[in-house]
Amino acid sequence: MGTDHKNILARAIIRILRPLIRVLIRNEVTHAELTELVRQTYVEVAYDTYSIPGQEMTFSRVAVLTGLSRKEVVRLKGILDAEEVSVKKAPNRAQRVVHGWLSDKDFLDRKKSPKDLPIKGSKSSFQALVQRYSGDITYGAVLDELNLIGVTKLTKDGSVRLVNKAYIPYKDELEKVRIMSVCVSDLFESAVYNIEDKEDDPRFQRQMVYGGIETKLARKFKTLSGQKATKLLESLSKYLSSERDKSTASDRAGGKRVGMGIYYFEESQDSNDDSDSNT
Repeated sequence: MGTDHKNILARAIIRILRPLIRVLIRNEVTHAELTELVRQTYVEVAYDTYSIPGQEMTFSRVAVLTGLSRKEVVRLKGILDAEEVSVKKAPNRAQRVVHGWLSDKDFLDRKKSPKDLPIKGSKSSFQALVQRYSGDITYGAVLDELNLIGVTKLTKDGSVRLVNKAYIPYKDELEKVRIMSVCVSDLFESAVYNIEDKEDDPRFQRQMVYGGIETKLARKFKTLSGQKATKLLESLSKYLSSERDKSTASDRAGGKRVGMGIYYFEESQDSNDDSDSNT
């Protein structure tokens, strides 16, 4: 694979990952935890997609395909065979500070509850806590993050109080994450299907984009596109539901999962980018 090909692919990967990384950071998933999941997925895809018919897939071949060591492939295959989603726990620096606050006697009161800590000081201060559990990150940066996510707050006398032992996303937010995973996975599956030389039977995948749209018009289009997309999806849903009801239980048992997704997007554009496209 040439350098230009790799560079184009690298830029595409970064663009795909950016919104995902926003969700991961918001939910305190570190790069080490993501890396473990990526390793598992590499092994899973190698077995599911790149096995040679009539030949047993070997650990060595998976290692060649994925770039992982044979020992690592054996470990990851064991996790997959156990049908577990395993994440190496690697708490971020803010989490380590909270854990230290909850367990280190220097920062606990007589009832073993976390003390309110003065911001600065050589001992039993928030600054000392961060230095002990967060390495070279400044206490100000950690405090800003913990205040932002509602784990700490400042008291009237200027001390730092731990008000939540952990940041746990709301249930409705987690449900939105689950829905996001389904929608994005479905879109990627169709896109990759079309990339893999399926010219004789492509899946519908279209997008229309216009640049230079002022804010007022963007709002109108958001409303209009939502209304029209809703009507289309409702119509398609009624058709599938009606036709499925005509089939037998055995036909449905051996059937496929099908559907269509429509989404609205909007972002700030480069001042030099006024391009339109319909693809």
